[in-house]
Amino acid sequence: MRRILTALAALAVSAGLVPMAASAQTPQPHVVLVTIDGVRWEDLFRGADPALVVDEAYRARYVDTPARPAALAPFLLSFAEHGALIGNRDAGSCARVANDFWFSYPGYAEILAGRPNPRVRYNEAVPNDDVTVLERLARRPDFANQVRVFAAWDATPAIVNSARSSIPVFLPPTQDQPYDDHVMGAVREAYANPPRVTWIAFGDPDSYAHAGAYEAYLNAITEADAFLQALWASIESDPRTAGHTTLIVTTDHGRGVSERNRWRGHGSGRWRGIIVPGLRREGSDAVFIAARGPGIAGAGAYNMENCATLGQVAPTLLASLGLLAEEGQSDMAAPLAVFAPPSN
Repeated sequence: MRRILTALAALAVSAGLVPMAASAQTPQPHVVLVTIDGVRWEDLFRGADPALVVDEAYRARYVDTPARPAALAPFLLSFAEHGALIGNRDAGSCARVANDFWFSYPGYAEILAGRPNPRVRYNEAVPNDDVTVLERLARRPDFANQVRVFAAWDATPAIVNSARSSIPVFLPPTQDQPYDDHVMGAVREAYANPPRVTWIAFGDPDSYAHAGAYEAYLNAITEADAFLQALWASIESDPRTAGHTTLIVTTDHGRGVSERNRWRGHGSGRWRGIIVPGLRREGSDAVFIAARGPGIAGAGAYNMENCATLGQVAPTLLASLGLLAEEGQSDMAAPLAVFAPPSN
């Protein structure tokens, strides 16, 4: 058996699938951050809302089934058993945004900096004045050319301030919906040689929800979930990344409640610092956070009195790489309490 494994490893190196240097080294920690824009915790944990599904084919797929949540996103739900899954408010688990706005750019700014940026008050593609955790890592010699971003939204280069950080950002060749398929294809191609730090930012669910296309919103979530399951299987079968990769999945904001079509929108009612009561979508500050990988073993610390926040994602990412002490900032939130204590 050992001779067979050795022969297979040699074949992989000769074919260029595994770099020669990497094959002789101890695998380094990797991390993949995934954001799925605008996914409601209600849909993830309760399954599709029967009142919003009209099409009979979609009702058969998502509603007329004994396990509606599993019909929507089975891989994400598996984090509850194989990692940490936070945000099922029906079960007393709570995750929320800490920023005051509850829409995309402030959400991503909070996720990537470890705290809200009060200067980010709108969605225009203004270069982010914060130095994100991705940029901090990209500046390190040991992460040179190892930080990659794949995104559906054309504001993403501004969010990571590509002009300053030099972080490459893949964007779809067209901004005509749907575009998450383009993102998935680019990630598949890049993972022939996996970068150490990846941010994958899907956008179709939010776009379909704003358009009131609930069935398409559900389908986009299912497609993202299936892609992540396949990506994780690839990661766990690759000797360069297997057992050394942390996967974090979250969303930049939630959505409003179903009544009177409020689910289509999101936001606290604040816009550029002005309160507009008609824009407020109650409940759209509620989110989910999922994580799995080395040492991640549960999320029981978070309840309705002690909500996890999006600001805890960045320090958790650093902790998974063993770099929180070196790259963490004093104003960051604490990392998520999801790591098992080291065994004696």
